Amino acid sequence: MPKRKCSSVNLSVGNRLKKYRDACSLTQQQVADILNINRTTYTKYETGVSEPSHDILKKIVSIFGIDFNAILGDKDTFESNVFDYKMPMYNLTKDEQDLIGRYRLLSNDEKAEFSKIMNEIISNRNTSNNND
Repeated sequence: MPKRKCSSVNLSVGNRLKKYRDACSLTQQQVADILNINRTTYTKYETGVSEPSHDILKKIVSIFGIDFNAILGDKDTFESNVFDYKMPMYNLTKDEQDLIGRYRLLSNDEKAEFSKIMNEIISNRNTSNNND
Protein backbone atom coordinates (compact mmCIF):
# COMPACT_ATOMS: atom_id res chain seq x y z
CA MET A 1 0.00 0.00 0.00
CA PRO A 2 1.55 3.36 -0.98
CA LYS A 3 2.17 5.96 1.70
CA ARG A 4 -0.34 8.75 1.94
CA LYS A 5 0.87 12.07 0.60
CA CYS A 6 1.37 14.52 3.45
CA SER A 7 -0.57 17.74 3.56
CA SER A 8 1.10 21.04 4.41
CA VAL A 9 -1.04 21.26 7.56
CA ASN A 10 0.26 17.91 8.78
CA LEU A 11 3.84 18.91 8.00
CA SER A 12 3.46 22.23 9.82
CA VAL A 13 2.12 20.49 12.91
CA GLY A 14 4.87 17.88 12.64
CA ASN A 15 7.57 20.52 12.27
CA ARG A 16 6.31 22.28 15.39
CA LEU A 17 6.21 19.03 17.33
CA LYS A 18 9.84 18.39 16.38
CA LYS A 19 10.82 21.96 17.28
CA TYR A 20 9.36 21.72 20.77
CA ARG A 21 10.70 18.20 21.35
CA ASP A 22 14.21 19.30 20.33
CA ALA A 23 13.98 22.42 22.49
CA CYS A 24 13.13 20.20 25.46
CA SER A 25 16.05 17.88 24.64
CA LEU A 26 13.72 14.90 24.43
CA THR A 27 13.98 12.00 22.02
CA GLN A 28 11.03 10.69 20.07
CA GLN A 29 11.18 7.57 22.25
CA GLN A 30 10.99 9.62 25.45
CA VAL A 31 7.94 11.54 24.21
CA ALA A 32 6.32 8.30 23.03
CA ASP A 33 6.96 6.70 26.43
CA ILE A 34 5.39 9.65 28.24
CA LEU A 35 2.39 9.43 25.87
CA ASN A 36 2.29 5.64 26.27
CA ILE A 37 2.37 5.10 22.50
CA ASN A 38 4.81 3.45 20.07
CA ARG A 39 7.73 5.56 18.89
CA THR A 40 6.74 4.89 15.28
CA THR A 41 3.32 6.37 15.97
CA TYR A 42 4.90 9.52 17.36
CA THR A 43 7.32 9.65 14.40
CA LYS A 44 4.31 9.68 12.09
CA TYR A 45 3.02 12.79 13.89
CA GLU A 46 6.32 14.61 13.34
CA THR A 47 6.59 13.56 9.69
CA GLY A 48 2.99 14.46 8.91
CA VAL A 49 1.95 10.94 7.97
CA SER A 50 -0.75 11.05 10.62
CA GLU A 51 -2.12 13.50 13.16
CA PRO A 52 -2.51 12.95 16.89
CA SER A 53 -5.98 12.52 18.32
CA HIS A 54 -7.37 15.29 20.49
CA ASP A 55 -6.51 13.30 23.63
CA ILE A 56 -2.91 12.72 22.52
CA LEU A 57 -2.55 16.34 21.43
CA LYS A 58 -3.77 17.42 24.85
CA LYS A 59 -1.00 15.34 26.46
CA ILE A 60 1.61 16.65 24.00
CA VAL A 61 0.90 20.30 24.80
CA SER A 62 1.16 19.45 28.49
CA ILE A 63 4.55 17.78 27.98
CA PHE A 64 5.98 20.76 26.12
CA GLY A 65 4.35 23.38 28.33
CA ILE A 66 2.56 25.05 25.43
CA ASP A 67 -1.03 25.51 24.33
CA PHE A 68 -2.94 24.09 21.37
CA ASN A 69 -2.40 27.26 19.36
CA ALA A 70 1.38 26.81 19.47
CA ILE A 71 1.06 23.42 17.77
CA LEU A 72 -1.67 24.51 15.38
CA GLY A 73 0.25 27.65 14.38
CA ASP A 74 -1.66 30.57 15.86
CA LYS A 75 0.96 31.67 18.38
CA ASP A 76 4.09 30.50 20.14
CA THR A 77 4.03 30.55 23.94
CA PHE A 78 6.89 28.11 24.49
CA GLU A 79 9.58 30.62 25.43
CA SER A 80 7.37 32.58 27.83
CA ASN A 81 6.35 29.37 29.59
CA VAL A 82 10.00 28.51 30.19
CA PHE A 83 10.65 31.84 31.89
CA ASP A 84 7.33 31.91 33.77
CA TYR A 85 8.05 28.51 35.38
CA LYS A 86 4.90 27.03 33.80
CA MET A 87 6.85 24.34 31.95
CA PRO A 88 6.87 20.88 33.55
CA MET A 89 10.18 20.03 35.18
CA TYR A 90 10.99 17.16 32.79
CA ASN A 91 11.23 19.70 29.97
CA LEU A 92 14.62 21.02 31.05
CA THR A 93 17.36 22.16 28.72
CA LYS A 94 20.66 20.27 28.74
CA ASP A 95 22.26 23.05 30.83
CA GLU A 96 19.42 22.88 33.35
CA GLN A 97 19.68 19.08 33.50
CA ASP A 98 23.44 19.39 34.05
CA LEU A 99 22.94 21.92 36.83
CA ILE A 100 20.41 19.71 38.61
CA GLY A 101 22.68 16.69 38.18
CA ARG A 102 25.56 18.56 39.79
CA TYR A 103 23.27 19.86 42.54
CA ARG A 104 22.28 16.30 43.42
CA LEU A 105 25.95 15.45 44.00
CA LEU A 106 26.25 18.10 46.73
CA SER A 107 26.03 17.34 50.44
CA ASN A 108 23.08 18.77 52.38
CA ASP A 109 25.32 21.53 53.76
CA GLU A 110 26.55 22.38 50.25
CA LYS A 111 22.95 22.45 48.97
CA ALA A 112 22.03 24.88 51.74
CA GLU A 113 25.00 27.10 50.83
CA PHE A 114 24.10 26.92 47.13
CA SER A 115 20.49 27.92 47.88
CA LYS A 116 21.71 30.82 50.01
CA ILE A 117 23.97 32.08 47.21
CA MET A 118 21.22 31.67 44.59
CA ASN A 119 18.77 33.61 46.78
CA GLU A 120 21.33 36.40 47.22
CA ILE A 121 21.88 36.61 43.45
CA ILE A 122 18.13 36.82 42.80
CA SER A 123 17.64 39.35 45.60
CA ASN A 124 20.47 41.53 44.24
CA ARG A 125 19.03 41.33 40.72
CA ASN A 126 15.57 42.28 41.97
CA THR A 127 17.00 45.18 43.98
CA SER A 128 18.98 46.35 40.95
CA ASN A 129 15.89 46.14 38.71
CA ASN A 130 13.82 48.14 41.20
CA ASN A 131 16.45 50.90 41.32
CA ASP A 132 16.47 51.34 37.52
